Amino acid sequence: MSDRTSGDRTSGDRTDGDRDALRAVVEEFFDRMADDDRRRTVDELFDDDATITVPGATFEGPDAADEMFAFFAPRYEWAAKDYDRWFVDEREDAVVSLGTLYGVDNDGDEFSDVSYVDVYEIRDGEISRLDIYNDLVADGVVPVGGANGDDHGATVTGRSSEGTIR
Repeated sequence: MSDRTSGDRTSGDRTDGDRDALRAVVEEFFDRMADDDRRRTVDELFDDDATITVPGATFEGPDAADEMFAFFAPRYEWAAKDYDRWFVDEREDAVVSLGTLYGVDNDGDEFSDVSYVDVYEIRDGEISRLDIYNDLVADGVVPVGGANGDDHGATVTGRSSEGTIR
C-alpha cells in the first residue's frame, strides 16, 4: 500500500495535521466497514446532509448510509476493499482512495481485482459527500440494473440517448 498526498505542506493556516485528520476519517470508515459489528455504526461518520453516490443511485440526508447498505444488500453476498493509493487534498477537504474490491457474488462465486475509486469530501470531521465508482457491472459481478431492480428509495441515475436520467 502506498501513501500519496498532494504537496508536502500547505500555506496559510492548514498543516500536515489537517491532511492526517482528513485521512483518519476515511480510515475509520474503512475500519468500520471491515468489522461486521461496527459496520452498523458507519452512519455516525456522515454529516446529516450527506450525499452518497454509487453506480446507479444517489442517497441523501441522515439515512444516506443506511439506504446505501439496503441498495447494496441484494447485489452481492459481501465485498471488501484493498486500497492501493490515497490522495489527500487538504485545500479541498477531500480524500481519494483507489484500489480493488473482492468478495462473493450472489451465486456464491468469489470475485477479486475489481477496480474502485472513492472520493470523500470531509466537513467538520464528518463525511459530507461520498462518490463511489467501481467496475462491478463491467466485470460481470452484478448485472446491469442491480440484482432485482428494487431501488430501496434511491434516486436512480444513469445516461440514455436522451441525456441524464434522474
